[in-house]
Amino acid sequence: MNNKPIQIISWKEDFIENLAATIINDTDGDLSKVTVIVPHHRPARYLKKALAASEQLPKPCILPEIYSFSDFVSSLIPKLTADFPRKIGKLDQVGLLFDIIEKLRGESTGMLAKMPADLQMFFPWGTRLASLLEDLLRQDIKPRNLTMLQGEVLEWAAALLEELEIIFVRYLEELERRGWATSGLENRTLVRNFNGLDEILKDRQLYLAGFYGVSGVEDMFFRYLWENLGLKIIWHSDPGLAEGRKGHFAVREHRLWLQNWKTEAISDHSAKGSCELPELKFFEGFDRHSQLSAMREELCSQKVEGCAVVLPDTSLLLPVMHHLPEQDVNISMGYPLERSALNGLVEAVLKLQENRNGQNFYWKDILSLIRHPYLKMLEINGDQPLRTIFHQWENALRHGAPYADVKDFVPVYSDENGNLVDNPETTEELRAEAVRVCIDGFKDIETLSELADSLQAMAEMLRRRGGTLWNRYLLDSECLFRLMNEVIPELRESSISNEIFGQSLCFSIFRQLLSSQRVSFEPDPISGMQVLGMLESRLLNFKRTFILDTVDDKLPGTDPYDPLLPDQLRHLLDLPDSRERESVATYNFYRLIMGSEESCIFYQSGVQPGLLDSKSIRSRFVEQLLWEMEQQRKEIITPGEDFPLKAVNFPVGAIVNTPAAIPKAPLLEKLRNQLKYKGLSPSAIDCYVGCPKLFFFRYLSNVRESVSVDVDGDRAGFGDLIHSVLKDFLAPHLNKDICGADLDARELQDLFMNRLERDSLYLNLAYDIKKSLEQAGKNRLSLFLKNLQPTRIVELESDSQAELEMDDFTVRIHGRVDRVDERAGERYVLDYKTGRLHLPRRSFWEDESIWEPLLNDPQAIFYDGTPFLEKNKKQCGQFTTSTLSTHGSPHLRRIAATGRACRIGYRRSGDDAF
Repeated sequence: MNNKPIQIISWKEDFIENLAATIINDTDGDLSKVTVIVPHHRPARYLKKALAASEQLPKPCILPEIYSFSDFVSSLIPKLTADFPRKIGKLDQVGLLFDIIEKLRGESTGMLAKMPADLQMFFPWGTRLASLLEDLLRQDIKPRNLTMLQGEVLEWAAALLEELEIIFVRYLEELERRGWATSGLENRTLVRNFNGLDEILKDRQLYLAGFYGVSGVEDMFFRYLWENLGLKIIWHSDPGLAEGRKGHFAVREHRLWLQNWKTEAISDHSAKGSCELPELKFFEGFDRHSQLSAMREELCSQKVEGCAVVLPDTSLLLPVMHHLPEQDVNISMGYPLERSALNGLVEAVLKLQENRNGQNFYWKDILSLIRHPYLKMLEINGDQPLRTIFHQWENALRHGAPYADVKDFVPVYSDENGNLVDNPETTEELRAEAVRVCIDGFKDIETLSELADSLQAMAEMLRRRGGTLWNRYLLDSECLFRLMNEVIPELRESSISNEIFGQSLCFSIFRQLLSSQRVSFEPDPISGMQVLGMLESRLLNFKRTFILDTVDDKLPGTDPYDPLLPDQLRHLLDLPDSRERESVATYNFYRLIMGSEESCIFYQSGVQPGLLDSKSIRSRFVEQLLWEMEQQRKEIITPGEDFPLKAVNFPVGAIVNTPAAIPKAPLLEKLRNQLKYKGLSPSAIDCYVGCPKLFFFRYLSNVRESVSVDVDGDRAGFGDLIHSVLKDFLAPHLNKDICGADLDARELQDLFMNRLERDSLYLNLAYDIKKSLEQAGKNRLSLFLKNLQPTRIVELESDSQAELEMDDFTVRIHGRVDRVDERAGERYVLDYKTGRLHLPRRSFWEDESIWEPLLNDPQAIFYDGTPFLEKNKKQCGQFTTSTLSTHGSPHLRRIAATGRACRIGYRRSGDDAF
């Protein structure tokens, strides 16, 4: 029986260096029979470096075996059982569980017998059930049935938990019968074969380094090695535990460990000052960018050697990389594959199929696919010709219908100036291959194996045709490797790969697999500045640590809701819950800052934009640290310009009320040409009256809005259609006395429907928009006739224009009058409006410079607009030479409005406005 106490290395000291020194002293430099078990792979590299740099270790030498717990178990199982079972993934586990549930369905008398026998419906529950069974195996717990949970959980969950005990037994039997293994089953097998460990490990000197918060199997395994095989346990913790103290609250699990094993701890380090906080700097930002800006400024203030940037959330990695100083950086955290550019391409391919209509695809989905950089960077002899062709395709899509057939696009490879690309034939072959692989290859996916084949074909095309892309972008190359060697094989080789799921479930399963994948960065060199996650920082010490985004949602964070066994029910199966996970997060956080000389902690305080705006709350760990500092200072710490709590603020200039002026000199000639050759329309005059700067951008600059398919219908086209319908309907009544009550509303509606259904845009509209247009159009036209008072129509859709003689050219003011009526000897000009009506401001109607000429000589515009224009020639002429830099000038507004007066200066009535 081993009575060795547990050794504690103070968390104020470098754990790796002290561990290396301990191993060398214990073994007199002979490391050939040493086995070290660490929580994860990262400390192994640091330990090897420390051993290699140690002057006490004679060289050359054989380094010790260093394992993570899972790797150590996997290495022991074949030696204990003489079997080599195939380790399966999640898909095989779900398929196996579905077979078990199908057999139990006929035997059960409970809720399970009533559940539908459908693999598609079972799949999401199967993944959660597999995870639950793995948790039970890791804790070495044989579950009991949980009954009477109706109302507490969903029906599927209640049915499965009601039969959990027999499901667990059948699961183990089936794994053994099929020769399969999982990580959980390896743990169970290890517990059942402890006696075989004596022979396998009898000559090994065992070290357990840096563990905290162990699982049930880990606890039993480590205790057996400690009691029977001389396992030496070394913690990185508060040395106060070695002096019989309670220790820091963050080392609670170590304290319980000592109590459960009925042992004691020793330490070569003093407990004096072991709980004293290092120098702390808090930065309160208003968003992520403010945190990153403060981090960069603080990083650059000193040398970066020995610094570590710790990220609780992997989504921070790429933004952080853009804010790091220009020095060598070691990244040792996994990046989610689902956030990569490769997944962006895969998502574009999947959405293209999910949103397709028969053989036609939504234009935006095609656009997102052909605009992906991976496809545009496909090479032929070092060239990337698809950029030009895809630009043509994008232009065709923007001018087409909402849904398009990819076969309708015919690229143009040459024009009057010659070839647009160097190799038209090979470029067309490449384009056709991209379409075949990325679009046609994913049609009608029914099984996971078919999806795997399609993904494999796309990955192979990217690999072969990518040229130097994968040599230049190593992260992208690693993502492609992970897809081809991890995700695709599991899709193809699982026991349910050939089951017919349908496209929707196949895509959902693939996305779930992809979400669990992480792309690893090679952690070499292990010196200089480090970027790592919170878990990767375990057992490592740094002079300065920068911990970002320390909000409560990230640190300690929240577990996603489990509909099968919610957190509040886990105690019914004696499983650890969120409190134990939070205890581990607490230890990792405090161990990290206690081992540093200075810690800079960044967090966001403010509203997070989103569907449901929520306020970011700084982590409870930050609150604890601030509270301890307030106890020492005897004052409340509030955000300010100085430390310890600095508010990150950016200087904000005054809001400019007046837009910057546009100089007139460069535009004068262009404006003269506009007026001389194109004239002015009422829309142009309205634009200038409303905003001279908008007039500049719309008529004088070359800035144009991108053409886009209008999926809601062409509003301008709909307006033209209404004008056409009303013109043809009212044309037979020209110069006749009519009244709306005497006209046939059904005839007008039928004419409208006939024109609408023949319109080319009508066929591409969504069903609900079609019906809305039909009902709204017929209703508005019937109201139009109902409100039409007795009148005589004298003109319909007539073109009107007038000329202004300038000093050296003539300005043509032109437009179209929708309708002119004669009523009681007066003429009324009517303008149909099918959209929103923008009325002039009140100041327009009160402007005497506009209306005084009308009041003085009202007959001028009844018969001929020329005298009226000549009378205002001087004023109107000033419009052509005025500067755009005087935006907002009332004088210019009056002058421009005078030009408009020749168009709207008629008496008007809204009685029958459309």
